[in-house]
Amino acid sequence: MDATSTLPNFLGLQDPDFQLIDRYRDLLEAETPALAHAFYDYLLAHPVTAAVFRDFSRARLDALIQKQAEHISGLLASHLDKPWRESMRRIGALHHHLGIEPSWVAGAYILYWRHWQKVLQEQVPASDRNLLRDALFRLLIGDLMVQLDGYARASRETDAERLALFDVLLGVLAVPRGDESPRPEGLLQQICEALPRKSANVRLAGYVVSGAMGEILTLECLAGLPLPALQIPKIAGDPCWQALESGQAVIQSVDDPQAPEWIKALRNRIEEIGIFPFGAEDLRGVGLIGVREKGYFHRVGSAYFDAFAHLGELVLLLRNQSLRDPLTALPNRALFLDRLEIARDQTLRRERLLGVALLDLDGFKQVNDRLGHGAGDQLLQAVVQRLQAQLRAGDTLARMGGDEFGLLLPGLERLDDLEVVCERLLAAIREPLEIQGEAVGVSGSLGVTLYPLDDSDASTLIQHADMALYAAKDAGRDQFHLHTLALDEAVQAEAEMRVLLEQALHEGRLVLHYQPIVASADGVVGVEALIRLQHPEKGLLAPATFFSALDHPRLARPIGRFVLDAALRQGAIWQGDGLPLRVAVNISTRHLLDARFLEDLQEALAKHPGLPPEQLEIEITESAPLRDMPGAQALLGACHRLGVRIALDDFGTGNASLTYLQQLPAHSIKIDQSFVRDMINDPKDLAIVAAVITASRMLGLEVIAEGVETAEHAALLAKMGCSHLQGYLFSKPLPAEDIPAWITRFRPAPRLEDALPPMDVLPPILEGHILRVQEFLRALRQENPFPAHVLEEDAEEYCHLGRWLRGEGALLFGQSPDFAGLLARHERIHRFARAAKSLLDAGDVEGAMHQGNLLDLENRLLLAELLAMTGQRRVAHPITAGSPV
Repeated sequence: MDATSTLPNFLGLQDPDFQLIDRYRDLLEAETPALAHAFYDYLLAHPVTAAVFRDFSRARLDALIQKQAEHISGLLASHLDKPWRESMRRIGALHHHLGIEPSWVAGAYILYWRHWQKVLQEQVPASDRNLLRDALFRLLIGDLMVQLDGYARASRETDAERLALFDVLLGVLAVPRGDESPRPEGLLQQICEALPRKSANVRLAGYVVSGAMGEILTLECLAGLPLPALQIPKIAGDPCWQALESGQAVIQSVDDPQAPEWIKALRNRIEEIGIFPFGAEDLRGVGLIGVREKGYFHRVGSAYFDAFAHLGELVLLLRNQSLRDPLTALPNRALFLDRLEIARDQTLRRERLLGVALLDLDGFKQVNDRLGHGAGDQLLQAVVQRLQAQLRAGDTLARMGGDEFGLLLPGLERLDDLEVVCERLLAAIREPLEIQGEAVGVSGSLGVTLYPLDDSDASTLIQHADMALYAAKDAGRDQFHLHTLALDEAVQAEAEMRVLLEQALHEGRLVLHYQPIVASADGVVGVEALIRLQHPEKGLLAPATFFSALDHPRLARPIGRFVLDAALRQGAIWQGDGLPLRVAVNISTRHLLDARFLEDLQEALAKHPGLPPEQLEIEITESAPLRDMPGAQALLGACHRLGVRIALDDFGTGNASLTYLQQLPAHSIKIDQSFVRDMINDPKDLAIVAAVITASRMLGLEVIAEGVETAEHAALLAKMGCSHLQGYLFSKPLPAEDIPAWITRFRPAPRLEDALPPMDVLPPILEGHILRVQEFLRALRQENPFPAHVLEEDAEEYCHLGRWLRGEGALLFGQSPDFAGLLARHERIHRFARAAKSLLDAGDVEGAMHQGNLLDLENRLLLAELLAMTGQRRVAHPITAGSPV
């Protein structure tokens, strides 16, 4: 059967894709003659392919160019139908007979791609651009596949090894479409893994790619034999750099005394390694192929592996599109940050200075508003050209967004060097421009910080450059401003506050006050420990005055240890006095992610055994897990196993709140006071608060509303099912010694008499539970897969109903004598499920069905008892009514 008979479907090309190509075909064909000439210029520029055409007359070459133009037009109109595929196989066979290596065929397709990319970017509307780019890429891949298939058929008798290599190439090109389509890095990894698997001689395959600054090659992907975390600096005589500089493949024997150490380390495992270069400018790299046989590349033909190098370039070009600004082709913010990290490391090694700068165009908005966005785009492109002309080799110019640019200026020896570069850049911007026939003038403001004089991480360096940028604007624009502690009053004030905070810690002038947390039903359940600073002159300072200093690298852990120790000591005292209060403490981002945090927590718990671990709750803010979600998950899981509770503080104020509910082992949600304060008057705030409360109740989580200031707020929150309240309605933060008396005096806030009954979240949970039981019973009959959170060892704690039973259910009905029976019955349902699955796996279908019937009966009894306990009635529905297995 023809392997490519269903090629368009295999590549994911469907009628809408071809219709889209047809719609833009005239546009894509507009410069077909120029592209055909460029194609043959490409072939004639290289000695290997030029030799094929050495004896061709001008007329014959012109005819070939005309044929190439017809191929381009034909490809766009072909829809990759069967006649077209057959003609391309014949061309592939002809290439083989003419001696044109497949690497040159593959490399030529990059010309097509680059040409169409320019048309896409400049002439195709943004709404169609990505869809058309995807369709054209797959069209090119399909055409290349068919040509290579024809080439492979023609060379089948020559060498079975070459067929293995073609098999790899065809297999990697035939990638699925849509969500299953691998990322560019995945395509490269597929190539690397397929080579050793398909060829008995290939033992190692990998790609190394030049770093952002162009002076280090870093291992991108690898398969076969392991290599260390390979980084190859630019050193004279290194075979990888030799291949890059010459543009020619290098075959290196592992026995060569001049070989670098990483190649010598492969001795006795491979005999030689082929190094195949690709790319240009800031996208360069080499493919590495290690083989077990000397002379292998001479026998098979090293040029066959050039095709893989060209494919590596094409894949990396695709990846780089996501790291470039489409208007200016400059690096975008993501690539700028990546280069900044690399530049920081190189700066320390070379003992030089790195300038990190942000540049903003003064007057750009006025030009954009007056002449239109088209003129604004032209202005940006013109300014970029001028700036690039002033930069040195190795400097980076990136577009951060709008009219703001980022600059990396490595290798500076002194401050004078920075001043020269900045003045040159500003002078270039200052020169008048002609846009749409009109003289336009803009200027630039530049904020700079110098690493490692400013010894900060990458994000902080950008913040400091941004602060300096605004200082330059405030000083009159059209100038640069250097960020230093001496020049920046805000930074200086923060430094002074750090010193004050450190002194207060050492002198015992940090104290904790405690704000009560009350249950919306009744009573006080706990307190939140809030830090205060006793200033010798200004008295007691609230944390807002020194908040940023709390997370300073030098202070975060010492202060965190102090808070844990002080809060646990006080909690143990209250516990001993018969006042079992839960104590919540705020943990800073830096302390939480410190490798020693768990040790600090365990030490504090051991030091104060009078406070049970379940009476301690640590509150974390959104920034901590966002910095390292896997690390935060592991750490909070360890805290959970210690018995310590986890609360998500300021919930709803960031971008990852719903992700937190899915991924973190939280016990409580604290709704930020910014939503609570105006929820009675602002419908959006009310909707957000109601949504958070409902989601928390369905997940079995406690929900604490912060900033409750009126009885009306308290009553509304209680009616929405908010289990706990905190705010000035009840009490301001109090010294520890005042808490017992306050609790004695405390009376719950009065309820609103005309409020509606509380919202009930149990019905949708029960409906979901019943559907999942039915799904499990169908799975026993092999009608669908088994649902999640049924068979796992602790599934009864994390399934839909289990979360409610251990959360809101326990809160509302935990004192009922029948509630323990409900929990036991729910656990039995999961035991029956596990038993049924085990029997089914063992081939005992009848036994599995019997366990399924027991599960179904147990579930009906559970539902009846639960509905009776909660006083609810459930109407039978065809979808949810149970039926025996």
